[in-house]
Parts: sequence; structure tokens; C-alpha cells
Amino acid sequence: MLNQLISLLADALAMLCLTRCLLQYGRLHFSHPLAQFCCRSTDWLVKPLRRVVPPLGQWDTACVLAALLLYVAAYLLLSLLYLPSSMLSWQVAAANMLFAVLSLTRAAAYVLLGGLLWRMVLSLSQGYSPLMAVLNRIFEPLCRPFAFLRIGRWDFSGSLLALLLWWWAAWWLPAIFASLNLWLLP
Repeated sequence: MLNQLISLLADALAMLCLTRCLLQYGRLHFSHPLAQFCCRSTDWLVKPLRRVVPPLGQWDTACVLAALLLYVAAYLLLSLLYLPSSMLSWQVAAANMLFAVLSLTRAAAYVLLGGLLWRMVLSLSQGYSPLMAVLNRIFEPLCRPFAFLRIGRWDFSGSLLALLLWWWAAWWLPAIFASLNLWLLP
């Protein structure tokens, strides 16, 4: 139960960090409630990292590093809690780093999937939304190859990308995790 709580907390905070990074890339105004929520929830971790890690163009790399560090800390804590001290080694540390990177890709897939779903829902609505403009800036380059799925004012171009992200997060990554877990067994 404790391991699930630690994993869930790391997932939630990492997704908030990645959402913050994407919303900053899309230039969502800071006064928007979603931007304020993401910033207030992750400032304690992102602000100190900004002093160390400069942004790469429009990408706030401190947010991505914060998400990765959350996963590294979570896997380190789980290793310390559940592995006997005799099993702790550099192999376990390397495996934890690999698991952290894979978990980061899973969190990114879920954040992108959520953004795509919001973009599709907002494309069906009548009114203008500042969030829709930001989501279009974020996802337009990713959805351009699937532009043939735009029908009038309805935009389903992200559907195929959403299916690929779901497949990665729900099918491929669990299979990779399972095979890595079997590989790590003595």
C-alpha cells in the first residue's frame, strides 16, 4: 500500500511539472487558473532547479528535471524500504534510474494524452477559450501529419496520436517494466 502511495504521489507531481512545462511552452498567461495551480503546486521544486538548469529555448528544462528527480527519489525510497541492504548495489541504482526515465515517458504520455483530449473537447465547443489557443500551439506540430482527420470545425486530428500515446502508456511500458523486473531478478 505504501509503495502505491509513493508511486501515485510521484506520478501526480511529475505530471504537474510536465504540464507546467507544456503550458509555459504554449505561453498560457500566468493568470489562468490552470497555470496558477501548476505553478503553485511545483514551485517548491522547480524554482531551486532553475538556478542550476537554464531553459533550452522555450522549454523550461527545470520542470522536466524536477519530474525526473521526483521519480528517482521515489524509486530510491522504494528500494530502501523494500530491498534488503545486502541487495542495494550500483545495479539497483542503475535500474532505478532506468525506471525513472521510463516513468517520465509514461507521465509525459499521459500529460500529452490529457491535453489532446481537452483539445478535442474544446474544438467541439462554440466559444473561444484561451486554453484552446495554447493547446493548438502545443499540439499543432504533433497533429499536422494527421490533418486529414479535420472535418469542418471539428478537429479529430489528435485521435491517432492519442491512440499511440495510450498504447505506449498502457501496453508497451508495462511490458517493458515487467521484462526489466524479470531481468533484475537474481
